[in-house]
Amino acid sequence: MLITGSNGAGKSTLLAALAGKVEPTQGTIHRAEDLRTAMLHQEVQLPDPRNRGAQRTVLQTYDDLLSEQGTAAVPLSTFGLIHPRDYERPVEQLSTGQQRRLELAVLLAEPPELLLLDEPTNHYSLLLATELEAAIPHYPGAVVIASHDRWLRRTWQGSRLHLVRP
Repeated sequence: MLITGSNGAGKSTLLAALAGKVEPTQGTIHRAEDLRTAMLHQEVQLPDPRNRGAQRTVLQTYDDLLSEQGTAAVPLSTFGLIHPRDYERPVEQLSTGQQRRLELAVLLAEPPELLLLDEPTNHYSLLLATELEAAIPHYPGAVVIASHDRWLRRTWQGSRLHLVRP
């Protein structure tokens, strides 16, 4: 499902409510108790590597954020989202786009049943944004996207929800 609407209409808030991060101010959300949900936020949400006592590298952060089974079963190279030359770079030295690609790789390594993407094409190259948009229909679970991206909105083939600012 693609969620559209002007700034301030509540797209990000709706995604956060679907993720169980905030309670809705009206209505109710019904979800299975064991539903695995993950969200790619508009802003980078990687844990601060300094909290680990040192600058964490891309590979260390990927390992930190996945279960042991996930790291072994799905190496970071699986997705082609991060160039191997950057694996040993500290995460804080990566661009915002690279950090978002790392977050996306973590989400995809253990794919949730409900994947929530808030402005998923922000900070990505045109090529990566196009590849991401092409891959969405093949995702094994449900995907809900909030986006202003004109190309995505124009080419979207799935359900839509347009929010109007109160």
